[in-house]
Formats: sequence, structure tokens, C-alpha cells
Amino acid sequence: MKNITIFLALAFTVMFSSPSFADWKEVGENVKGHTFYVDFERIRKQNGYVYWWELTDLLKPNKDGDLSYKRYTLGDCKLFRVKRLMMSFHNELMGRGTPVATINKADKDWIYPPPNSSFETILNEVCAYAK
Repeated sequence: MKNITIFLALAFTVMFSSPSFADWKEVGENVKGHTFYVDFERIRKQNGYVYWWELTDLLKPNKDGDLSYKRYTLGDCKLFRVKRLMMSFHNELMGRGTPVATINKADKDWIYPPPNSSFETILNEVCAYAK
């Protein structure tokens, strides 16, 4: 339990640091016009899994007024699946500004990206980089 607390404290510190410290690289855009980025410099491998930060810029604000969100993700490249570990929602593009909401609870189940989705593109890019 102590390790989880330390991990969350460190991840929170990194998560809410200024986006100027991230090196976001665009990896795609979906049919809705949302743009997806990955910080390849922060990709980490541990125990056969890969961890990374991704950022989504929305074309227009959602119903809550969010324009972007950042997500810390755990990936399994062998079985091609992911778990979202935490998210923050922002009312400015590129994850700028104070987060207006956060979710610190990890997905309970693995998520399998649908074919030809932005989710699949991101996981392919991250796994290729991590090799």
C-alpha cells in the first residue's frame, strides 16, 4: 500500500507540472477533429509493461467546457491492451491551466483498442518506440 501511495504522489506531481516540460509529439487525429499526442521521452518499461503519458486536444469544448485531457496509461504490447491509470481534464488546449477535474482510479479491466481507432494508433506507436 505504501508503494502505491508513493507512486500516486509522484505521478500526481508529474501530472500537474507545466506542459512545457513535456515533449508532446502528434500521433494522429480522429474523424471528430481531436488531435492526439504522446510524450515519447517519458515512456517507461517495467516488468514487461509500458507506461506513457498521452494528451488529447478537442476540436471544440465538450459539455463540461474541457478542451484537453492528459492520461497516464499502462500498456501490454504482447496482448495489445491497456489500462488507464489516471486522467486530468483541462479547459485550455495542450493540458494547460489548472486541471478542472481528475480521475485517479485505475481501470479495473484491460481495454482492447478497436481496429482502426486512434486508441489503436497510439498503442502501436508506443509499443514500436518501446522496443
